[in-house]
Amino acid sequence: MKVLFALAALLALAAALSLAGCGGGAAQMQGAVRVELGTAASDGTGFLPLTGDQTLVPGAQGGFHVWVKWKVQGMSPQKVHAQRSVRRTSDDALILMTEGAVEVGNPSDGWWELPSALPSFMCPTPIGVRVQDQEVKFDLVITADDNGEPGAPLGETTATATPRCPTDSEMSFCTQICDG
Repeated sequence: MKVLFALAALLALAAALSLAGCGGGAAQMQGAVRVELGTAASDGTGFLPLTGDQTLVPGAQGGFHVWVKWKVQGMSPQKVHAQRSVRRTSDDALILMTEGAVEVGNPSDGWWELPSALPSFMCPTPIGVRVQDQEVKFDLVITADDNGEPGAPLGETTATATPRCPTDSEMSFCTQICDG
């Protein structure tokens, strides 16, 4: 038993030392980082909770997506790497995986918010992966940007919502391509 405690203590120390050596001046956190996922109003403004029913919005290339925004608290201005994924909650089927660098600026009222919502492409879906009327989980992981690659973890969050086809003239086409 003592050997297990000693091993656990050594592993904890090694992890702490490796984290202390990671990153650099710009990528270090100031206290605890809090990350929230949200969406924008239909006019693209504001920050609304990413929960409940989310209308699938037609995109320029004929597909449908959900608008997603995120904001952080407790982080100094820096370049970060944002990794977003969406999976169906019923079976963990992958719907979307995307990543990219983002310049986090100075916070306003304690939060820095992504200036514009990003489209999370939902459909047309891969064969057999129905999206509409299915609960999905949106994941966001923020890491330090290490020359365009993910670096040390800074914060993460999750939100669940249910994409729904619009009830206007796009409904029939949306239903057709979002049923998998």
